[in-house]
Amino acid sequence: MRTRLLRIAAVGALIFGTFCMTAARSAARRDAAQSAAAKACDYACLTGFIDQYLSALVAHDPSRLDLATHVKFTENTMPMKLGDALWGTIGAMGTYKVYFADPQAGQVGFEGTIRENGTPAILVIRLKVENRKIAEVETIVRRGAEPAEALEKFGQPNPAWLQPLAPSERSSRQDMLRITNQYFEGIVHLSGDMVPFDDKCNRILDGIQDTNNPSYNEGWGHGSFNPAAMGCRENMNTKIWAYIKAVDPRRFMVVDEKMGIVFGFFMFNHPGTVLEADVPGVGKIPMPPSAKRPFNVEVAEFFKIQNGKIRQVEGVQLALPYKTPTGWDK
Repeated sequence: MRTRLLRIAAVGALIFGTFCMTAARSAARRDAAQSAAAKACDYACLTGFIDQYLSALVAHDPSRLDLATHVKFTENTMPMKLGDALWGTIGAMGTYKVYFADPQAGQVGFEGTIRENGTPAILVIRLKVENRKIAEVETIVRRGAEPAEALEKFGQPNPAWLQPLAPSERSSRQDMLRITNQYFEGIVHLSGDMVPFDDKCNRILDGIQDTNNPSYNEGWGHGSFNPAAMGCRENMNTKIWAYIKAVDPRRFMVVDEKMGIVFGFFMFNHPGTVLEADVPGVGKIPMPPSAKRPFNVEVAEFFKIQNGKIRQVEGVQLALPYKTPTGWDK
């Protein structure tokens, strides 16, 4: 009898011990999840880091930032120390600001105007936030007053960048990336028809609307031919971008599901060997002199994806020597 009771007690102790271990593991998982949630950075948190960065930048004081131990910083593709370059020359913020954030990836982006030693410029920022600290800072400063002044003449960003999408207008993250990538496929394959453009799509680069804008001419100098007067699809179908032989790498950094925005950095490769464009219905026309040389262009660009189509495109361009690395190449 005593042996039987001891066996029962042992089994009970084993069951109780197993229960305690299971409960402990569940509690540990719950605590870990709560800890991760506490460290996670939501939409407001991420855009708040942009404001923190801008405030520290204008104050010329990177010590104001919550930084990871090994933070990486580039300006115009060049790795450097926080506190260098624009950190010493910025004077004030301008009047134009656009934010986009991706809580799932911990990434946040910004485009805005600034004053650098009194001269207007455009600033693009990407931050990667880990455990509520800034781990990566990637910036492009588009210097020269004209692009920034042109951007500020719009008064405010296009409403497309400021209005969240209704649930029925949204696409999945995977589809948003696929649609945006198709834009670059259309460029290198000289086909706007393969890109899901909204009929009302417009593009602004360096402060200039270069679609549906007959008052702007990019200097093609061929009679009445003006691709800037065309819509996004028709503009790409002209094949004038034949001198762009590759867009590589394509770094998609922010997928803002709330706003329907994809933002990233894209390296356009121009070998300088394509001397003319064979424009349908027009014939062969010479490339502008700027395209007849080897060079790269880093483009910080963002896209509004609405109802599965590209509704708006905006960005800034940075001309670089041919084959210049991004500063973030693996």
